[in-house]
Amino acid sequence: MSHHTLALLLCATVASAQTGPRQRKMLPLPAGKPFSGPETLRVGSQRLTRCGIAYCGSLVRPLDPAGEVAGTISIGFEFYPRRELTQPPLGALVATEGGPGYPTTGSRAYYLGLFQPLMDRRSLLLVDNRGTGTSGAIDCTPLQSQAQLTQAAIQTCGTQMGPASDLYGTGQAADDLAAVIDALALGPVDLYGDSYGTFFSQAFAGRHPGLLRTLVLDSAYAVIGADPWYPEAPPAARNAFNAACQRSPACQNQAGASMDRIQALLDSVRQTPVTAIVPNGDGRPTAATANAQGLAYVMFSNASGPVVYRELDAAARAWRENHDQAPFLRLVAENQESASSNYPSTSAAAFSAGLFVAVSCSDYPQIYSMTAPLDLRFVQDQGAIAQKKIRDPAVFAPFSIDEFLSMPLDYSVVNLCLRWPVPSPAHPPGQPVPPGTVFPGLPVLVLSGDLDSLTPAAQGAQAAALFPLAQQVLVANSFHVTALADTYDCSSVIVRRFVETGSPGDTSCAAVIPEVRLLPRFARQSAELDPAAPLPGNQGTTQDLQVAAAAAYAAGDALARFWVNYDGSGVGLRGGRFRYHFVGNSLRFELSEMAWTEDVIVSGNVDCSMSGTGSVTMNLEVSGPGSSSGTVTVSYQNWTPLSTATLSGTFGGRSIAASMYAP
Repeated sequence: MSHHTLALLLCATVASAQTGPRQRKMLPLPAGKPFSGPETLRVGSQRLTRCGIAYCGSLVRPLDPAGEVAGTISIGFEFYPRRELTQPPLGALVATEGGPGYPTTGSRAYYLGLFQPLMDRRSLLLVDNRGTGTSGAIDCTPLQSQAQLTQAAIQTCGTQMGPASDLYGTGQAADDLAAVIDALALGPVDLYGDSYGTFFSQAFAGRHPGLLRTLVLDSAYAVIGADPWYPEAPPAARNAFNAACQRSPACQNQAGASMDRIQALLDSVRQTPVTAIVPNGDGRPTAATANAQGLAYVMFSNASGPVVYRELDAAARAWRENHDQAPFLRLVAENQESASSNYPSTSAAAFSAGLFVAVSCSDYPQIYSMTAPLDLRFVQDQGAIAQKKIRDPAVFAPFSIDEFLSMPLDYSVVNLCLRWPVPSPAHPPGQPVPPGTVFPGLPVLVLSGDLDSLTPAAQGAQAAALFPLAQQVLVANSFHVTALADTYDCSSVIVRRFVETGSPGDTSCAAVIPEVRLLPRFARQSAELDPAAPLPGNQGTTQDLQVAAAAAYAAGDALARFWVNYDGSGVGLRGGRFRYHFVGNSLRFELSEMAWTEDVIVSGNVDCSMSGTGSVTMNLEVSGPGSSSGTVTVSYQNWTPLSTATLSGTFGGRSIAASMYAP
């Protein structure tokens, strides 16, 4: 999601927030107490150097702990000392990032935002795993610059890495973290991991249980015992689309289940694929193909945000019922960029595609043997796929096995490692923890978003089952990673309470996170829309209230693009432009001749508050059909369940007073 240069989940049209990597938009550092300290700081045996509000250091480690390959690697880290020095310390917090391939220090703002309330008497340590960020980021050519990974580039990367291709696994990285903790004399620590960071954290717990006090796994999948087909993901995706529709007033009265309509779209694009040039999330023209592969990619790669859940059902209906291809083609084009881990930056320091592949091929289960020569691997792969088609052809339903495997390799994953080098016997694959590892009986909290199909709740349960004292909390209407940038003060509060007490305490907030606000429909003309509901004092006609609703949807459409936009500006569905920036404590969108329907043009400003209930105010200038033109103000609370927007203004001298489900 990175997921790269902006704010919170601010104006997203939703209540919240293993296989493929995901990005997240980068946050500004949270405000805190003024920081003043010496230029250097002695921590344990290490002399650290001040770097902004942290102290930076590095620890030299053997590249190959087994001693087969010569050389060393420098493991970089950031240390944030506790603020209150007059009282005894309460320990150290450690956070670790996902991917694999993302550096933990690159997400410092998220971890500081999560843990700042605990940092008066606790320090925070962020360590970049070997092969990421400041720890010798792997930079393979041409793999690093590819929007979609290819077998040829993966094989070339393995060749470039040579005998080091099997020296970047999770177990080696976990041992690096243990060495840093020991060097800084910090243990035992409270460890938080998100996404792949949960896989890493489980490995750390299995290898170094004595260094842990508590463990939090946010959006987890099990470090051992996983099925290489990841069969939990497809039913999780199907259930998520159905659940999102049933929980939203804009969709719940449609006949049948949401997946019925998505299936109808799939049937249509299977029969007649469509390719067109449409704008991506940043407004740049992009070739997008609506076919089975494109639909699968949209459904399975966007588990980190609300856009696809918000729009796919309506886009499927528009395609089938109105021959309106623009909404779905836009989703395909946006996804091609937003689902790519190296977009918009191809810097290996920001995300290492080589490290992603190296870890995946060292640690994840495969349908073929990683110790087999490449030609035999291909035979094993094809045999396993043929058997799967016979025994479990619906494993990826509604997609066929071939359709699912045609997705980019970092999401289909089954064939990702076919051409990766055979590992040394000194570094056996698939062993992030030693065989027979017994996981410790320490306090473990597992958080799972109930709409997350990237690391479904079923996979979180598998991870929890490894630990005798683990507790899993399901967070309603939430996606991949629940505690970072937590606008509802729910998962983040549970995490902090767990660190303080070893217990999640009252988790009732997790059941009442607001629904994803789905679109009721896409429309070419405003007359196709349900009018906003008139309130006392309304003088507007039915057409006025349809135009006012279309204007609100046009502005809401711009806000939704926040999730797939990375340069601060974009375009409307049927024309016009928008841009956004911070104004004080709000995010402001500026709309210029935005067209969500063909007959309503909207300009103006939208202000989204970063605090409280997330108030949204849209001040819009509207040009509609006939005399339905003028100004309208739309106001609602973004972070409350079943939010209702109020509309007020004047069209053609007629007062508008109405309400509608928030756009």
